[in-house]
Amino acid sequence: MDAPRLRVPHPGPRTREYLERVRKAESATGLTFGLSPETLVMERASGAAIEDVDGNVFLDFTAGFGSLNAGHCHPRVVEAVQAQAAKGHQAMSLGADVRLRLMEKVLSLIPGPAEKRIVLGASGSEAAEAAIKMARRATGRQDVVAFEGAFHGRTQGALALMGRKGQRAGLPSIQTGIHHVPFPYSYRSPFGRDEASCMEGTLRYIEEFLRNPASGWGEVAAVIIEPVQGNGGMIPAPLGFLKGLRGICDRHGVLLIIDEVMSGFCRTGKMFSYLHEEGVEPDILVLGKSISGGLPLSACVAKKEICEASGAGTESSTYAGNLVACASGLASIQVYEEEELADRAAGMGDYFVRRLGELAERHAVVGEVRGRGLMVAAELVSDRASREPLPAAKAASAAALERGFLLYPGGHYANVLAFLPPLIIDEGHVDKAVEILDEVLLAVPRMK
Repeated sequence: MDAPRLRVPHPGPRTREYLERVRKAESATGLTFGLSPETLVMERASGAAIEDVDGNVFLDFTAGFGSLNAGHCHPRVVEAVQAQAAKGHQAMSLGADVRLRLMEKVLSLIPGPAEKRIVLGASGSEAAEAAIKMARRATGRQDVVAFEGAFHGRTQGALALMGRKGQRAGLPSIQTGIHHVPFPYSYRSPFGRDEASCMEGTLRYIEEFLRNPASGWGEVAAVIIEPVQGNGGMIPAPLGFLKGLRGICDRHGVLLIIDEVMSGFCRTGKMFSYLHEEGVEPDILVLGKSISGGLPLSACVAKKEICEASGAGTESSTYAGNLVACASGLASIQVYEEEELADRAAGMGDYFVRRLGELAERHAVVGEVRGRGLMVAAELVSDRASREPLPAAKAASAAALERGFLLYPGGHYANVLAFLPPLIIDEGHVDKAVEILDEVLLAVPRMK
């Protein structure tokens, strides 16, 4: 489908009718309106395009919030899903060839000498919680270190790791023993504005709190980190930070958990984002989203000895390893590899950042453009010198949607225009996105 192409102004009449009905049915705690109060209503989708119920076609630079790295309805994935759906959907507490082949394939993608095991889940939150539980059992310790701006899920345990207080409002006693430290976010770091001082200051901070018996921390089981913070605003950890963190964890007997739910499966130009640094092997790796090409599936991969510290049957759930999702996962990974989507993400990410940089030269509200592969963002500020955040991301997202373009409003201060396009996009898609953003950014100073 050619995108964007608007037959009627958005929202069209059928969309308005649907939205009126959904507001009467769905709790406001849901995510239907995550992009705009006048969200689009999907009829069908293909590649990087979504057609709504009014016949409008939108250019999608969210890709199911990172779960559709091969794009919407890739033919290979559709074929695999249809074939498995005709054979069997669910096999809890049963073996299944398609599930075994998926587990073996995922394990084969993860380098390093340590022998590993995998447990499947149905969501990234579930996999993150499994990682924390396994880390605590394996170490006999309880405390966990997470980062400001972190997003590891919305379930009760994963929510405790989140660095955003708004998501935890009204839940004062989620979980004890969770400590948040500054993420190496050089644009807004307390340790300096360049990557080197930001990285070194953050690592010193963590080491000091682990070393000092009067720091207030208990015995720490694990540190959990996203190599690129997604919901926080597409913030890549500076290269070298994970290696430094790995060294600290080794010195203090702490497990390193790397959360690749959003950044995994070629999104940043490598199969997994931590592979941008040599010599970094996570003790536990958390996977989700594009592991299955858009169906509910996640995984927690851990060193064998860590898994063995947890009793049989202590993890997983009814829909973990659903057979249709596993078939979709196998087909998706085959697409990622055969179509060389990691290389494509790296090349298109560089091109997109360069084009956004041109926008930044024309629009003073863009304080920073950043990205790793196709995790890309433009941070909005009211003043470049002070870097005062301009919390207009949601309004900008709504304005972009009116023009037929989907972007991801995020950031610590609701001030980041973030982008997670399908990895199959080309320069034409990027050029069209930049053209629309040019119009949207003209209006941003007036947005509230």
